[in-house]
Amino acid sequence: MANHVIKKFDRIVMLLQGGGALGSYQVGIFKGLHDAGYTPNWIISTSIGAINSAIIAGNKPDDRVKKLQEFWHTISTKTLPVPDELNNILLERFQHFLSAKCTEWIGQPGFFSPRPVSPWLSIESTADQLSYYDTEELRETLLRFINFDLINEKKIRLSMGAVRIATGNLVYFDNSKMEIKPEHVMASGALPPGFPAVRIDNQLFWDGGVHSNTQIHLLFEEDEPISTLCFMVNLFDSYGKRPTNMDDVIKRQKDISYSSHHRQLIQTHQYMHNLRHAISVLGKHIPEEQKENSKIKKLIELGSSGIIHLARFHYKGKRSDLSSKDYEFSLPSILDHFDAGYADVERALREPLWYQPFDDTTGLIVHELSDNPTADDFPFDINLYER
Repeated sequence: MANHVIKKFDRIVMLLQGGGALGSYQVGIFKGLHDAGYTPNWIISTSIGAINSAIIAGNKPDDRVKKLQEFWHTISTKTLPVPDELNNILLERFQHFLSAKCTEWIGQPGFFSPRPVSPWLSIESTADQLSYYDTEELRETLLRFINFDLINEKKIRLSMGAVRIATGNLVYFDNSKMEIKPEHVMASGALPPGFPAVRIDNQLFWDGGVHSNTQIHLLFEEDEPISTLCFMVNLFDSYGKRPTNMDDVIKRQKDISYSSHHRQLIQTHQYMHNLRHAISVLGKHIPEEQKENSKIKKLIELGSSGIIHLARFHYKGKRSDLSSKDYEFSLPSILDHFDAGYADVERALREPLWYQPFDDTTGLIVHELSDNPTADDFPFDINLYER
């Protein structure tokens, strides 16, 4: 069935969020899709998603999963897992806590290391020197796992979001428009104040997540009238349980902040895209002689005949996850994320929602692949107070 489904789409896109150690969940997602024959033509990403996407675009198809897994093994902390038979959440949380503290104290191999002198002691410096950690070793790691010549052959379009510090504007490093180098990948993942800004052509850049952790805007800015299947991989879930302790509060706040209000963004784009698609459909019913009218011609040009199926995966996590889950790089956690992503794809592909019949007057169709939202226990309808 997979090959038949794939052929009905002109383009397959992956949209990868930032999220530090949680980015290993994207590896499981990619492996599941890769095994089922879903090969992306275009990857839009930021932060750790940019690193994963560069590894995908910078390797031959048969090597992509292996290189992704090798990269994550390289930067992980090698610790023993908690035995399954213990089923002890408190012990798992203690292990997560220790692993995150190790990251804070010594960094991660092949990724980043703490600066010997606190940046707070710098009276006058530049953004590429002002950070808690140094990421210079990441450059060598990227060169080890990524063939940048292959990226620049443009067999897969790669678009990585970053923020120009001087203007605060979101920019994209796109291999369809420029030559991609290690510095572009590093800039997309340069999240302050942990990581330093990256200098490119005498301009300083920070992580695209400073602006938006979900770079969905670029997908909707494309005017190509083609059918698209986009797999959106969220590492922070806007749905979740009510906090019961202070760590829950921090974790919940982080999930809400870094999910980038994607529901509102998608609803807005869905309305606009459906409107443009409706204009395109109506334009086909206008008599040919009237299409030459300059005013009508301009209106028809506003239409877009492309249909986008947006399939969203969400990392749901485990009960033992702490607020430090995005910088907890223990190998057992990384492997858990691999497995979770792969299992989510297997479940989604049993009955692909994008294979079902749909209204062809709709321009953007959203397929929610995560669990149902957590029910809140407020005694009144909370939706009355949400906007």
